[in-house]
Amino acid sequence: MQVVAQTQTLEGFANFKKRSLTPIYAGNEVKGYIMFYKADKADKRNDNYGLDFFDQELRKVKSVMLPKTRYSYQLLRSTFNGEAFSFYFYNYRAKTLEVDVFDKSLNKLASKQFDKLSKADMSIALQETQLPSDGENKPIGGLNMYPVPNKGFIRNTYTGMMKGFALEMYDNKMNSKWVFQTDKKSKDYESVVINEITDKHIFATIVRKPNMLSKQMTFSVAAFDAETGKKIMDIPVEKEGAAEQLSLTSLNYDAQTDELLTIGEFYKLDDKPFINKSQGFYIKRFSVDGQEKSAKFYTWAGDVNPYLPAAAKESLDKGFVNFVHRMVKGADGKMHIVAEQYRIAADGMGIAMAVLGGGTSTAKGIIGNMMILTINPDQGLQKVTYFEKDETNCMLPPGSGFYGAGLLGQVIKMTGGFDYQFTQQNNDHLNFNTAYINYKKVKKSKYLERTLVNIQYTGEPEFLTDEIDLTADKESYSYVYPAKPGYVLVLDNQHQDKKLDLKLVKLNR
Repeated sequence: MQVVAQTQTLEGFANFKKRSLTPIYAGNEVKGYIMFYKADKADKRNDNYGLDFFDQELRKVKSVMLPKTRYSYQLLRSTFNGEAFSFYFYNYRAKTLEVDVFDKSLNKLASKQFDKLSKADMSIALQETQLPSDGENKPIGGLNMYPVPNKGFIRNTYTGMMKGFALEMYDNKMNSKWVFQTDKKSKDYESVVINEITDKHIFATIVRKPNMLSKQMTFSVAAFDAETGKKIMDIPVEKEGAAEQLSLTSLNYDAQTDELLTIGEFYKLDDKPFINKSQGFYIKRFSVDGQEKSAKFYTWAGDVNPYLPAAAKESLDKGFVNFVHRMVKGADGKMHIVAEQYRIAADGMGIAMAVLGGGTSTAKGIIGNMMILTINPDQGLQKVTYFEKDETNCMLPPGSGFYGAGLLGQVIKMTGGFDYQFTQQNNDHLNFNTAYINYKKVKKSKYLERTLVNIQYTGEPEFLTDEIDLTADKESYSYVYPAKPGYVLVLDNQHQDKKLDLKLVKLNR
């Protein structure tokens, strides 16, 4: 059968958010996309929201219109669990949360309204409407709807004045399955970041601190039973009496070994993240029942520096911290850690606005270079591959200074501040590719030069790179998504023309 489409031009899109397009996977490979958008008015009182289903060739398969009361709704999250899509809204007029669920053919399965919101939930919902919304679906804070593979969805809520949290699971027809809630008598303030969900378990990071404004935080690796919601694991990453303090930036489940892998950086006990340089990074492994199986520490000076070029060493001396986007384990047993550098700096404009009562953040994020650390099956560091790129700045929401090193990276991820786009592994686990956009200022031009860099691992000693020019001569934003093998999907949003250009771009390698 002749393949058509490969490109789509859509009119009437003045302001498109990255998360409005969701890839649909079969295993690790993309089989299509769901697009959510605001369409033409339904009538005098209602707006129409559209759902379009595209196959992997960008052929439009089906469209559905969803009417909502005008000037009332904002989409918070959209997600897909393999069987059903959920669209999670905040109704800021009625002060309610609402979710609509559709099957893979875009037939509506259920709707549910949550009208008894805590003050904390309403406060967070209001913040959600004010923050940049180009981040992914797993922010450190916010109101989230997480997919449970083929079974349903989990939403988080805040209890008290954000002193604790609750998790609620629903099936695909939004029937309640279970509720987990933190102990109201706990002395600590507790928050949760859900890192990964399988059909059996929910893996998460629990952050505890003695009071709301404290910068003193402890991190625990937690697991919940996906069928019952029972907490079956809650283990501190940092052992009592340890000789160093640890930050936690990534938690992943290794299905081959049935273990949890945690990655972060370690500091001297009296050091302060971002002020003092970390000593290195660590990898810990935990069994699902909570036993620490192994802990490996890699120092910058002794273990990592011999593999780094001069530019990488210079960036570490400037105080850059590594945020882990993905850990990819191949069929050969090697683990590849995809990381991006960032640091925090004072924002002169933000300080001036704060002095004038503007209520803005006094700090900004500076995004640095990419690197991939390759770990052998015996946990020895094989190599560090460094990808130098131009620095970019990102906004930080007010209050970000109260977060530690690990959580600040999650805040930047939440607001879409990183240049990293995605990582995609083939179903055979023999190769993977990861992509980022390099933004470069051009003299005598108000437009940034944009280059998509695709990094591919094929099992050979060296990574392959492929560069694609995304620079536009009009004001626009470019987003990049995973696509069918050998391609990436590039979406260009042209504001002035209110137009979206989507195209599948073939990689050269």
